Amino acid sequence: MRLAVLLSGVALYSALYAVVPLLPLLEGLFGAPPGAAGPGMGLPLLLLVLLSPLVPRLPLPPGLLLGSGLLLVGLGGVLGALAPSLPFWTLARLLQGVGAALVPGLSIALIPLLFPQKALEMAGVYMAGNVLGGGLGRVLAGLLAEGVGVRGALLALSFPALLLGTLVLRGPKALPPLGAPRYDLKALDLYLVGAILLFLNLFLANLLPYRLLELGFRPSQVGLVYLAYLFGIPGSALSGVLARRIGAVATFRLAFLLVLLGIGLLLLPPPFLVLGFVLEMAALFTAQSLASSAAGRRGAGVSGAYVASFYLGGTLAGFLYPFFLHSFPLGVGLGLLLSLLALLLAPVR
Repeated sequence: MRLAVLLSGVALYSALYAVVPLLPLLEGLFGAPPGAAGPGMGLPLLLLVLLSPLVPRLPLPPGLLLGSGLLLVGLGGVLGALAPSLPFWTLARLLQGVGAALVPGLSIALIPLLFPQKALEMAGVYMAGNVLGGGLGRVLAGLLAEGVGVRGALLALSFPALLLGTLVLRGPKALPPLGAPRYDLKALDLYLVGAILLFLNLFLANLLPYRLLELGFRPSQVGLVYLAYLFGIPGSALSGVLARRIGAVATFRLAFLLVLLGIGLLLLPPPFLVLGFVLEMAALFTAQSLASSAAGRRGAGVSGAYVASFYLGGTLAGFLYPFFLHSFPLGVGLGLLLSLLALLLAPVR
């Protein structure tokens, strides 16, 4: 069951983010105009923000909640693949959003209980799984769509969540109880850093293709630049090892120093710009692993609130990045300021 918790992020994010490269194809499938599938991306994240702090208050065993969440994510994916129209697909995505809200906050709170001697290292492994799931979901969806179509791709990438959810539900009592949730206002610095982490990730990643196209990159070359996300896997996996050696606060600050350097390199021409994006992604996921581990050690209430603030940052990034399309350097400047704030907060003691 411990392995199921570690793999929950792989199954969740591969299903949730599989639709990203398929959005234009989905709009074509349903005869909808470009951009009409946008609510199917934004609304699940909004549900994560609204529901994650409430999940620890549900009077149900964590295994039952975690398994049900994965099952809903998989079921929503299947229903979306079979949807007869775009509104039905959007409703299926809402079901995935509800399911997703049940998973990450509980998972990061369970890891310190399941791995008391290696909590830092296992938090890094869990975060690496999240990165792997999000990356695999995007890549496999594009590849499968060419062979079996959009519906077939969405069906295939929904099955891991369905299977893992069923496995967890068969033994929900195998997971330890989390106790009464505590919503600690002293963790406000941790919540703020959580919001900054996903904001920086999505805000700069959304601005980058416009900058690259300005510089003469072809669309295929722009896509290859996003392989930088794969560097989040070693960045996450090594976070616990570094924290054991030099301390969590020192590792967090080192990570954000590298984030600052990476974002600064975005102002330079290629290949320095691409190198900066790779460095930013690797260091961001290192810091994210440490922050999620710190939230998990404070219990389910804090971890739920942390997940909500994390996705709130991502939601704000989606709303704000269009206002910076006219000035990429101004967007980079905002990223540098927020990175400096996170560096000073260092909420992982």
